[in-house]
Amino acid sequence: MSKSIYTFNIEKKAQVEEKRIETYIEDGTEKQRTITEKVEKVIPVEILLKEPNRKQVQEAELVFSVEMSKAIKLGILTKNMLLNKYKDTGGLDGEKETKALSQAYGDYQQVQLDIVNLRIIAESERTEDQSKDLQEKEEKMLALRREIVQRESGYLTLFSHTADARAQNKSILWYVLNLSYYKDPSLNHKDFVPIFKGNNLEEKEETLSQMEESQEFIYQNTYLKLASLFSYWFFSGVVDKEEFDKILKEQNG
Repeated sequence: MSKSIYTFNIEKKAQVEEKRIETYIEDGTEKQRTITEKVEKVIPVEILLKEPNRKQVQEAELVFSVEMSKAIKLGILTKNMLLNKYKDTGGLDGEKETKALSQAYGDYQQVQLDIVNLRIIAESERTEDQSKDLQEKEEKMLALRREIVQRESGYLTLFSHTADARAQNKSILWYVLNLSYYKDPSLNHKDFVPIFKGNNLEEKEETLSQMEESQEFIYQNTYLKLASLFSYWFFSGVVDKEEFDKILKEQNG
């Protein structure tokens, strides 16, 4: 298992086997025997959010791009298009803030395109300058993402039905379905196993639907937490245990 973004535990009631030594008398001689019996216990189930490798990040970005294209074809406006529309009609306050947000969207989309073009080049074939440029652009993309989140805070309702929002939600779902693992002692897990089974996104989404319909234990106790944690990581681009702890505390009420 590669590095993790975060881990946490949930509690589960389960029947587990326990062994105890029993002393008894046979033919006047004291003897011992091992008794194995099942008892109900509350056990910790460990949940792990795996840190994506470069290939997985590329897959998630492809999901974002495909979903964005689908939404635009359906006539759904992007955040930038919606922002410009409201700006032209005087529907948004703060011209300076509006321009800054619009510029951030444009820069983000351009940097994302630059990254895609650089990643087309096989890693072994990239020049030193290209590798350095890619790293700088990835860092810039994270910085722009954080800036956009901060500036968007006053427009959350307005932007909730844009093509960008749909694409972001699909990307976050990809991370949840592909990078969520658990280790359950009651199931004799020796290592972490995927929460959502399947060979591709469609199969994993079907697993999610089945778990939701049956109100499966792991789904009930982890899905909203996983969605919140991956959302924070997706938009902030940082791994912050204290912030993750705070998110879980709020989730648990």
